[in-house]
Amino acid sequence: MNREFAFLFGVHNHQPVGNFGWVFENAVADCYLPFLKAMKAHSRVKFSAHYSGPLLEYFAEHCREAWDLLVELTSQGQMELLGGGFYEPILPIIPEADRRGQIEMMSAYLEENFGRRPRGIWLTERVWEPNLASTLASAGIEYTLLDENHFHSAGVTDLHDIYITEDEGFPLRLLPIDQKLRYLIPFRDIEEIGRYFDEIRAKGGLAVLGDDGEKFGLWPGTKSWVYEKGWLDQFLVFLEENEIRTMTYAEAVDARLPAARIYPPPASYAEMMEWVLEPGEARQYHHLKTTLPASDSRRFLRAGFFRDFFRKYPESRRLHDRMNGISRAVRAGGDAEATRELFRGQGNDPYWHGVFGGLYLPHLREAAYGHLLKAESRCPAAAGWMKVDYDLDGRTEFVRRDDRFGLWAKSGKSGGLDEIDYYPLFRNLSDVFSRRPETYHLPADAGTGSKPDGEKSIHEISKPLPPGIAHLIKPDLRPRRSAMDRFYNLEAKPAQIAAGDEMERGEFGEEHADARVEEDRLVFEQSGRIVLRSAASPVSVRKEIIPLGPKVRVRTLIRNQSNRQLHFLQASEWNLYQIPEEIKTDGNIVHLCHGRLVIAPLSAAELWIHPLQTLSQSEKDYDTIHQGYCLVWVRRVELPPGESDESTIELSEAP
Repeated sequence: MNREFAFLFGVHNHQPVGNFGWVFENAVADCYLPFLKAMKAHSRVKFSAHYSGPLLEYFAEHCREAWDLLVELTSQGQMELLGGGFYEPILPIIPEADRRGQIEMMSAYLEENFGRRPRGIWLTERVWEPNLASTLASAGIEYTLLDENHFHSAGVTDLHDIYITEDEGFPLRLLPIDQKLRYLIPFRDIEEIGRYFDEIRAKGGLAVLGDDGEKFGLWPGTKSWVYEKGWLDQFLVFLEENEIRTMTYAEAVDARLPAARIYPPPASYAEMMEWVLEPGEARQYHHLKTTLPASDSRRFLRAGFFRDFFRKYPESRRLHDRMNGISRAVRAGGDAEATRELFRGQGNDPYWHGVFGGLYLPHLREAAYGHLLKAESRCPAAAGWMKVDYDLDGRTEFVRRDDRFGLWAKSGKSGGLDEIDYYPLFRNLSDVFSRRPETYHLPADAGTGSKPDGEKSIHEISKPLPPGIAHLIKPDLRPRRSAMDRFYNLEAKPAQIAAGDEMERGEFGEEHADARVEEDRLVFEQSGRIVLRSAASPVSVRKEIIPLGPKVRVRTLIRNQSNRQLHFLQASEWNLYQIPEEIKTDGNIVHLCHGRLVIAPLSAAELWIHPLQTLSQSEKDYDTIHQGYCLVWVRRVELPPGESDESTIELSEAP
């Protein structure tokens, strides 16, 4: 077997399900098309490429020039197309049947349109768990690429060879992506890259690059650097003139026997494993990483685990739980279209957050929920309320679904609705995002290094926090749910409530509200007290969630169990995802979804409304993102001893 030096040049290209059309257009014009044209002009340079399903579908419908270049370059043997999950899921976090289904969808698509099934796959975000070896091998996949980080964790020191692993006796070859090459190409001068190639050549190794294709034109500064200043053309000429052998990944697998059998633990690339950490943990990890010798610590110092995103972000966990539940429903009674919609809803981007917006971007979350709800709507629904533990936390949830609304309520403190789905528009109206601390909200550590020659990777760009953002990074005190009753002093101000600075006066302990179904209404009952001017008065609250076909009615009864008159503000809080263009207020009535829905009190109440915004990091800078609205209907309540007060909020289809 050949042990000579070779350069394995590979790119991964992806745009998420639900991304804006103009993003696809710009990506094609600035990145994907010029890259393919450049590679065609240097036909002696072989390379491998992965294009996710959403991107291939876009090429087929909107950019035949890019599609035709893919056909030409693959038919001539210059380019190898990699497989993967069609809609770019994180494979370990979706059910096994869906893993195989997504992989087979992509393999069949590439065979039908480009003449051959893929032998290797691009592993989304390089998120690896050991049982993937049997999943991939049994699906006809021979190899995948993992990041350098995985191999360090497995005790591998030679990162310029090919390895093999197995699960349940199914073998899978593993190619190590060289992290240094990821930072060199295309950001450094070609002479520096040539010197690194010489180091690898001296050992008879493989130089393996597999990284985002968007760094060739879409990442900040790269369009000018890569194309206008000619970096890519110069690099390809350098490969040709120096007769540097280039191979596809599949050719390298054929040319080399595996160096050893290894067992990488669960991992992803180094940056991902840091992004999943909480801010305090990230600071601790950074301290350890910078103080311990790299040669001694890489085997043992591994930061986080991708599934911790579900712990870090309740919104991610919720989406993941819904996906798993809908997957079960589709397997039990869905059709082929339900399966495709499910697969679209498994696209990875809204399930995590790092240097890119991801989970913070509401249009990506909306798209994921939209496709999942389309899949769910094609599956049979049980009649009435069901008791489930959907999020697997040991506590009961109540779920009800008909052809209009899906309602999700947890038997938690104060009751309330965790999710409101509206199936005619396939919208999760509760898809809001809470403010929470992020590592990049902390003051940046001062850097002392000099600027390298060339351009910077997005992982190297320092981004100082913009001024005047204190209100955007102040964490929310509680999860943002709907149909939540809050109690305040009569003097409470809307701005203080919106900022989280106004103290609630209702105290109901940490026990869970008693929940039960009466006929077709869900009833919560809980006892507690209202503390006014240092005096605590016992009260009880009964909340009824009543589905009425085209309406959902939430009725709250407060009973004064004390022997004193109570005067307080009662606030009914609803947190709903709407963009400014689709919401309108008329007095205390709110029109949602361009007038398709109306939400309003059935008795006198004042409406307080304020937008929900977050500050998140993106590849270019910081983004202030609109996450929806907090709607609060406020009533002044005078409640004599032993008496009850009733209020109702109704969500309904517009007449």
